[in-house]
Amino acid sequence: MPKLLTLCFIADATNIHVQRWLGYFVDRGHRVYCLSDKGGSIDGVTVHALPNRDSLIEAGKNKVSKTAVIKARARKIREHLKDIQPDVLHAIFLYHRGWSAALAGFHPLVITLLGSDIYLPQRNYRHIPQLWRDHLVNALAMRQSDLVTAVSYDLHQTAQRMLLGLTPVELIPIGTDINTFRPDVETTALREKLAIPEEAFVVLSPRQMTPHYNQTTIIESIPRVLEEVPNALFIMKDTFCNTPERQAYVQSLKTLAESLGISKAIRWVEEVPFTELPQYYALCDVVVSVPSTDGMPVTLFEAMACQKPVIVGDLSSYNEVIIHGQTGLRVPIRNSQVLARSIIKIHKNPSLANRLVEESQVILHQYGIFQEQMMRMERYYYGLVNNELQTPGSVRKLLSRWLFQFVVQLT
Repeated sequence: MPKLLTLCFIADATNIHVQRWLGYFVDRGHRVYCLSDKGGSIDGVTVHALPNRDSLIEAGKNKVSKTAVIKARARKIREHLKDIQPDVLHAIFLYHRGWSAALAGFHPLVITLLGSDIYLPQRNYRHIPQLWRDHLVNALAMRQSDLVTAVSYDLHQTAQRMLLGLTPVELIPIGTDINTFRPDVETTALREKLAIPEEAFVVLSPRQMTPHYNQTTIIESIPRVLEEVPNALFIMKDTFCNTPERQAYVQSLKTLAESLGISKAIRWVEEVPFTELPQYYALCDVVVSVPSTDGMPVTLFEAMACQKPVIVGDLSSYNEVIIHGQTGLRVPIRNSQVLARSIIKIHKNPSLANRLVEESQVILHQYGIFQEQMMRMERYYYGLVNNELQTPGSVRKLLSRWLFQFVVQLT
């Protein structure tokens, strides 16, 4: 085996997928560091704190601009890199984290795209010029890197269009552990805990409780589903909320359910530890995920590994993995009636459900096995360290760096 690497990540150490990613390389014997703006801890990883808006305010700054946060992080990253001396710096998430990593000026630099980091939600911006500016900073930050990885095909294509050939882009989904997520997981205790009868038809909504994931559409589909499938039960997970905005959103969902008279058909689950998550997939009959935008969510591969059919929104990010009627069903975004019909269709056609599951196994083994994707990532790390990757260097790249530094001042 080649020499072990020292890897430094700019990432959210509290995120379960970051924990899995970094944990894999710890298990491989590499020295792993994480510079996190949200704190957290990961077994075997040295985690250092990066500034965030709250910490800068606490430090005595009354008004903290986006520029101030990015600059403060870049300075702190440089300080840590002098001590760590990593072989590779890797930012997981482009927006802010990738920006500050690019501004720090370390090479080789890898930036991983997850979805909302490059598809900046317009609702988060009061003025369109600010949105355009951040799209420009996204493109310029990626051009400072030596490799961009994307978790879905559409992110890969979008990055290639933005990069103009200045940085190589590779498709590397995160994937799932098929030894943990499998169809034979014991569910008796969970079924009793949630008071779910054996004969119930169970629909699982696995995504985080925020408006972006359109749980309102799922709730609105329930009355129609119950007309045809009176024994249907819906699991809405992770309703524990750490912000007033999320608390208000969950309360609005519960109020909506009450107004529709379908509260008895819902099981609200406050928090699901990752170790218990396989039980939820094994217990359900179909998995539903209908966000407004997405990358390549691990939830799809978790469902496939547990051999459950999936219903997803009709997003281009799913084009390579969810082929309508073959590996899953796709529905228009925020269309509760079509979603209801699709859930009913899965219930009334066991042969369809079985076929979707069977066909999805090909996709799972092509894109969705965590260990195989991380092995690919490791090969790219070595390729960067050994100068085996073609990373274009040109006057255009130098100009893009100057422009990046200038535009960051305007954010």
